[in-house]
Amino acid sequence: MHGRLKVRTSEEQKALKQKEQQKKLLAYHMGMEKILSTRKKDSYDLESLQISASILSSNPDVYTLWNYRKEVILMKIEESKQDELEGEEKLISFLESEIKFTEQCLPENPKSYGAWHHRYWVLLNHPKPNWTNEFALCTKYLTKDDRNFHVWDYRRLLVNKIGITFDHELSFSTERLNINFSNYSSWHYRSTLRKLDSDCVGRELDLVKNAVFTDPGDSSAWFYLRWVLSNPTINVQAKIELLNDFEQLEELEPDCKWVILGKCWLTGSLDLTANKYLNRRVDFYKRLAVLDPLRKGQYVDYLKIAEKKT
Repeated sequence: MHGRLKVRTSEEQKALKQKEQQKKLLAYHMGMEKILSTRKKDSYDLESLQISASILSSNPDVYTLWNYRKEVILMKIEESKQDELEGEEKLISFLESEIKFTEQCLPENPKSYGAWHHRYWVLLNHPKPNWTNEFALCTKYLTKDDRNFHVWDYRRLLVNKIGITFDHELSFSTERLNINFSNYSSWHYRSTLRKLDSDCVGRELDLVKNAVFTDPGDSSAWFYLRWVLSNPTINVQAKIELLNDFEQLEELEPDCKWVILGKCWLTGSLDLTANKYLNRRVDFYKRLAVLDPLRKGQYVDYLKIAEKKT
């Protein structure tokens, strides 16, 4: 009827989507063909460089194009060496535009290996890199998504470049974890900052214990707890106290496999000659085989080992 917008059917929408995808695919193939046909060791084609930017802006995971741009940068570096008056200034200008370009690509895929690796490579070849600015960029992206392990890795590379103190990074990690305990990347980053010793292992144990009690079903903190428990400076009494805490937690969360696994780790690292701990581990594995049927075979194997020692 007149005055009404025509609503496309699902088949029409599907056909239009396929047509659009085909257009993009054709443009991609034509662009790649153009770039590869002009790719040389001693010179580059400006149009091809621009085409590579257009493709990477919508798909920053095309490694071939990042490598192509690296080749162009290496040519620019050689050119700068020939120009003693303005060579470095021109090179810096070119590299700064390349750094800005990677930042344009990251919103399309903030977890792009190619984009982050290229950005760092450019900075390593920059005569006057602004590492402080990069550190601020990391904080910005981690505020948006604190699980982006690419940014955590990038941040770790920058720490040594800038000379950021250990206390600063530890505080930053604690801040992110307090916002979101369910953060594998932040827990892992924390484990890379220092080696646990008798002075700090107690604080780390308290922090991760708070996390597992807050959300017993979240696996990220449990993996960190296992790492902390592997430290030889934790004494038997502390492990026994934690085991008692888990007994209380189990009353609240009787079907949580992580609580039972935590008890397995603790009893396994206590006195293996004590039959009371071995017998309890046998019971734990039997329960895990029921609670976590996908890994039943693993628990059955553990159960056989435990039963041999009893």
